[in-house]
Amino acid sequence: MSDGSFPALDGERWLAISRLLDHGLELGPDERAAWLDGLRASDPALADDVCAFLARHETAERERFLENPAEPPPASSLSGVAMGAYTLRTPIGQGGMGSVWLADRSDGRFSGQAAVKLLNASLIGHDGEARFRREASILARLRHPNIARLIDSGVSPLGQPYIVLEYVDGERIDRYCESRRLGIPERIRLFLEVLDAVAHAHANLIVHRDLKPQNVLVDSDGRARLLDFGIAKLIDSDPGERATVTRTVDSALTPEFAAPEQVTSGDITTATDVYSLGVLLCALLTGRHPAGSFPTSPAEWIRTIVDVEPRPMSELAAESFPARHAAALRGDLDNIVARALRKRPEERYPSVEAFADDLRRHLRHEPVSARPDTVTYRVSKLVRRHPAAVAFTALAVVAAALFTAAIAWQAREARRQRDEAKAQMSRATAAREFMGFLLSVASSPGSSHTPGDLLAKGETLIAKEYAGNAPLQAEMLVAVGRQYLASERYEKATPVLTRAAELAGTSGDPGLLSRALCPLAFLNMIKGQQDDANAQMERAFARLPDDSLHAMQRVECLIDRGSFGFLTEDAEAMKRDGAAALAILETIPFPPASKRIDALAVLAYGYYLARESREADAKYAELMSELKRAGRDETLLAADTCNNWALVHYLGNIAKAEPLCRRAVELRRSIEGADAIAPTVTYNHAGVLLQLARYDEAKPLYEETIRTAHARQEERIETDAMMELADLYIDTGDLAKATAQLETLGPLLAGPKPDPRRQVQMSYYQGRLALAKGDAETARDKFAAIVDVFEKRKSRIALFVFGLNGLARSRIALGDPGAAASAARGVEVAASFVEPDTPSYLIGLAKLTLADAQLAHGDRDVAHASYREALDQLGVTLGEDHPATAAARRGLATASGS
Repeated sequence: MSDGSFPALDGERWLAISRLLDHGLELGPDERAAWLDGLRASDPALADDVCAFLARHETAERERFLENPAEPPPASSLSGVAMGAYTLRTPIGQGGMGSVWLADRSDGRFSGQAAVKLLNASLIGHDGEARFRREASILARLRHPNIARLIDSGVSPLGQPYIVLEYVDGERIDRYCESRRLGIPERIRLFLEVLDAVAHAHANLIVHRDLKPQNVLVDSDGRARLLDFGIAKLIDSDPGERATVTRTVDSALTPEFAAPEQVTSGDITTATDVYSLGVLLCALLTGRHPAGSFPTSPAEWIRTIVDVEPRPMSELAAESFPARHAAALRGDLDNIVARALRKRPEERYPSVEAFADDLRRHLRHEPVSARPDTVTYRVSKLVRRHPAAVAFTALAVVAAALFTAAIAWQAREARRQRDEAKAQMSRATAAREFMGFLLSVASSPGSSHTPGDLLAKGETLIAKEYAGNAPLQAEMLVAVGRQYLASERYEKATPVLTRAAELAGTSGDPGLLSRALCPLAFLNMIKGQQDDANAQMERAFARLPDDSLHAMQRVECLIDRGSFGFLTEDAEAMKRDGAAALAILETIPFPPASKRIDALAVLAYGYYLARESREADAKYAELMSELKRAGRDETLLAADTCNNWALVHYLGNIAKAEPLCRRAVELRRSIEGADAIAPTVTYNHAGVLLQLARYDEAKPLYEETIRTAHARQEERIETDAMMELADLYIDTGDLAKATAQLETLGPLLAGPKPDPRRQVQMSYYQGRLALAKGDAETARDKFAAIVDVFEKRKSRIALFVFGLNGLARSRIALGDPGAAASAARGVEVAASFVEPDTPSYLIGLAKLTLADAQLAHGDRDVAHASYREALDQLGVTLGEDHPATAAARRGLATASGS
């Protein structure tokens, strides 16, 4: 103990030391020395431990412990230093673990600011780089609107590990509440956002360990944002090192918000975060620590955390707030916080979700689990929920009878809710144990387990730990199976979800059975087993109770069933299920934002498939607003939404599609990196730019698409991009490059099993090239063959319109009077793609071709009307400067004789 550090303690050891410290702190220096000599004679180890605490107490008294934080290093020491793609500017935070700097993106790819966290050099071990990278990979799994996003990580040229986080320009949550004088309900609602973020972390096997006001900021939109995930785990998991109290205090642990097990070397679980959240809520509602005035010496604060029972919040509030504020905290809120602050982890809320559920029930004036379940208590809640109705009952004897009946109903409902709550509590406890196991595996020294490894170990734990308990096994297997689904490990998900459904079927719980069947049905649909998928989904809905207790389960199943449409293109089913899910969510207090987003995505895509472009456009706009409100507007989901939204306009007002495609590309680049972006995203953007005649922008995107698709062996995208690049060369008059490009494609498309769709595409571009070279007969034959294929298949795609336009133009060049008929058919097909009175560049191009055919045949008056209609369509959808718009304008002038 020569370094003055604290010994690692268990609960019994601390109790023994605590009693001795009380006596030792009361003695003078000479008396204390004699007393310690006597203690050392009887128990040397115990005397050493007591001496360590006393020595640290004296040091703290001299240094005014916890009142004088360490001075940050001079701003000039690292300012201007590059950390990967970012350059440090100014320090914005300092702690025992390291420093946090505001940094600018400086690699030229895009601009922006970020927070760069540097690990303190004194904490870097020989394996520091590997451990920091492992920690960053875990943090990268956190995608939540209330959590600051991890952007990058690495090691500086000097060997100092760093991570790059989203910069949150906000105010500490406690100061935010005070500066805006928020009421109790508003503070609780803001705190619920924190709980939601922590629950997301726990679901991803991460315990925060350092929840405090400094780590929760409220941004300019009034949204809580949680910072500093996982850093404590990096320090505590040093191989060969057992974390002592001193080491914890000097690093990630904040004494005021620490749980008892954190200072007695107990197991760190999700219950540890529940305790810290209880302290945080108390601070938000009373401005005080649960202990009242927090001690300033190490020995005293350890005693407070481990031994001293917290005071009720209402008592703390009564000392500094008006009486009505204290009264509002008395009862439910006192009990809720008290339960979160239990000394023994197993006596706290079994999960953060259970903590949040009690707070939501309190806001709705419903019974909470943190106080005795009595009839009197439930009746008082009934009165709070329906004050006007209860007041009216006092006016008549009949109303008294009705009130008695209401109490009886409440009692029956209470029993039903109690049984359901017991089942949910049991499952929540099982979930906590399950996550605790996976956390211990993930954070063990030297661990290199992948998420797949952890899920496999989770399966083993479920089979052993919950053998004989079918409902719990099923619940946990569904969670594992959905994780496999999300990571596209379909071969792993199949046996897990199948087993979950088998167990749920024997449980007697219809809601649980549906919970297992719905993701299993979606999995089978992905695998092409459509009959099995439909049968399982029908069974799930047939067994799912239509009541409020199972409302969220019904929403999840509706979203799963609606998502079939992404594979089957069943527009009506997507519209039906998406709308039904949204309607149910409207009835649920505090519905998860993620479910509303998923339901809107299903509904919007359904409208797109149904060619109801106005409704689709409106729903995608609403979906993007929801993503922004949830802080998810810079995610891969937002990128996919922009991409799908662009499809709505691809056959109509294509000018609207371009900024959406551009945004999808920008988001993908910023999230996945310039070299990792999927080629389909750049291909879609390039195609829109080609139609808009923005050739200089389209060409490099096509080249990038071809390069990345080739590297990923995505042959379909590669060949499509090569053909459209040839089309670009034709448009720009570079016929030699167009010829070379199509000749290169010939052998690729010939293959042992030629793809008929690609062969048709190739014929179209060969026809265009022939027409550009003046070979109208070859062009006519190519286009005629394409049109014949589409007419026989009754296909309706944009290439059909382009083929008809090409056939008409080749016939114009040959003086064939049938040109107008081909062009008119093109107008008819183009109009079938969009709703009536909807602008469409396809209609505009077909109208322009028809007008040219009519003018060539000498029908000036008819051509004049067609040019006018073409100009009206093209000016809106392609722009006034587009070559096609200019051609329509010239044709109109010619038909007018001017």
